[in-house]
Amino acid sequence: MWIKKPKRSDFRVKLSVGIVLFALLMFSAFRLALFLLHHATFEALTAGQVFSAFLNGVRFDLAVIALFIGPVILLFNLPVNSVRYVKYCVMFMAFELMVMAGFLTADLIYFPYVKRHIAEEILQVSADWGYILGYMFTKALLPLLLLFVLLALAGIFVHKIFKYRYEFDPYYLKGELIKLLVCVLFIVMGIRGHLGLGKPIGIADVYQWASSPAAAALTLNGVFTAYQVGRKGSVDIQSDYPADKALARAQQLLIAPEEIVPDENYPLMRQPSAPREPKDINFYIVLLEGWHPYYVDSLSGNHFGVTPVFDEIVKNGVNFTNAYAVGLRSIFGFAGVLAGVPLVPGLPMFGYGLELTSFFRFPGALADAGWNTFFAQTSNRDSYRLCALASYLGAQGSYGNEDMKELLPYIDKAPFGYDYDGLMFGADQAEKRTARNFMGLVFTGITHAPFARTLAQFDKYKGGTWDDGFKNTLYFSDWSIGELLKRAQEEGWFDNTVFVFVADHTSGGPDSDSLYNKFRIPLVFYAPKILKPRTVDYVVSQLDIVPTLYNMAGLDVPYTALGRDMFDERDVDKRVALVSEGVNIGLITKDGAIRHTRKEILSEEKLSDNFDVQQAEDTLLALDKAAYTLLKNNTWYKDEP
Repeated sequence: MWIKKPKRSDFRVKLSVGIVLFALLMFSAFRLALFLLHHATFEALTAGQVFSAFLNGVRFDLAVIALFIGPVILLFNLPVNSVRYVKYCVMFMAFELMVMAGFLTADLIYFPYVKRHIAEEILQVSADWGYILGYMFTKALLPLLLLFVLLALAGIFVHKIFKYRYEFDPYYLKGELIKLLVCVLFIVMGIRGHLGLGKPIGIADVYQWASSPAAAALTLNGVFTAYQVGRKGSVDIQSDYPADKALARAQQLLIAPEEIVPDENYPLMRQPSAPREPKDINFYIVLLEGWHPYYVDSLSGNHFGVTPVFDEIVKNGVNFTNAYAVGLRSIFGFAGVLAGVPLVPGLPMFGYGLELTSFFRFPGALADAGWNTFFAQTSNRDSYRLCALASYLGAQGSYGNEDMKELLPYIDKAPFGYDYDGLMFGADQAEKRTARNFMGLVFTGITHAPFARTLAQFDKYKGGTWDDGFKNTLYFSDWSIGELLKRAQEEGWFDNTVFVFVADHTSGGPDSDSLYNKFRIPLVFYAPKILKPRTVDYVVSQLDIVPTLYNMAGLDVPYTALGRDMFDERDVDKRVALVSEGVNIGLITKDGAIRHTRKEILSEEKLSDNFDVQQAEDTLLALDKAAYTLLKNNTWYKDEP
């Protein structure tokens, strides 16, 4: 039976407008959920800033609506007298809405880890679907509830549309042309996000209205940021800083007087001016998942009581109190620590195309000099492709959770493995390699959320909060480090081994937008028989580890890293840490820090009157442009044939 519905023209126009409004409402609902669920991130914003974020966020919402749904709306409004055609168009638009809702849910879950929307991570998410799905259904019920409500509404909508058949009125050419013109204008202007002649709206444009990263995060949405990255494989935002000037400045900052540049086509590749012999020394690097100085009593002055072993290491080692991570993800820390490579938006990420560039393979250089090298992580081998990348960098053995035995009667199954198992496995590999010098890196995982209970003795905090879970797993991780050191002493390879304890990035801690808080990490060199205990207060970075270990090992082959030897005390006041925060970059110095969009300074942190903002900006843009230029042109490092 035919059921009378609105006229063809009225029906399709009203439905098109309704879909756009529903999509805008959906994006606003997720923006509100982001604001409420993670309010601590936005509590410093004024009411005016929050209102501005919701208002200007519509620009970014409309951009993705116009891009993905707009073409279907155009097709939907073509003068086609077909019931099936109408229903298929509606079904496809509903499907797009459901995909967007799912993506916004994932973004809502992801946001608290790095305080920004999904960007480069869209290129690597396939490696972690198991964890993502598990976390969604155990720890993220509120976002999932919101998703369920939206999917239910979409389902009801489709059901109503499919329930009826339609009558079609005669076409009127003038009206049809006007309608199609409006659809085209909506698509074009929606994608552009403005009425001017410039480029379509991009991620960096958020800072026209947002005065801080928190305000920017509230304005943007995860669909927009992921699309901006995914369509080109990276976010291409570069400064106008001259490349030749940048390279000269980088050489001035990084190359020591006793080093030479063997090939002028590779301006940051250097080597000692005089030959030297490898030293009798081992390196055991422990990459600490998410450790924040705030939870380490000896680094913060707090009294959580969960790091007694590490507190002794700090006391008896070389403690770098102003050490900073490269970025906010494990893959960035891995690349910084093992390859001396920063995160450079505008290029593919390490592990997702950047490795096609020639790098200095530090483990490989050690292997060529007669060392045994290995990498092990407590998570699965394919996690962020770290095992494959370690092998690429020259590790002779590369292992994951699949290669490790579960050594203790743990209470829960840990999604990222147990630090004790990983560190003992690393000790096994070290012991097998003591006939020659060895370099090993073990990446821990127990302090990665969702937190698993380990042994009853480490359930010190019973509140059930994220903070309690982190501190309990940190307690276990700290104990595991102590067991590693005991075993090294018992087996006799402790005395000539330098243990390097360094976090991949921070997690938790004070909820502050300060670059110092977000990027400061524990970094301690521990070797009582080799290094005298002391505290080092000048600024260092993960990027400085490769040059430091390179010199400690006595290598003389060419190398490239965007850092310098941490034990070189010449010009320590000029030391800086380059950090990356999504599409923004930052520079940390002893006197202050700046956050930069590559177009303008976004924020400043002044610690002393000696802080020269202009000089900091020049240094930041120079280092960033130098890294981009060399990696883009594949002149970072010259591989020998």
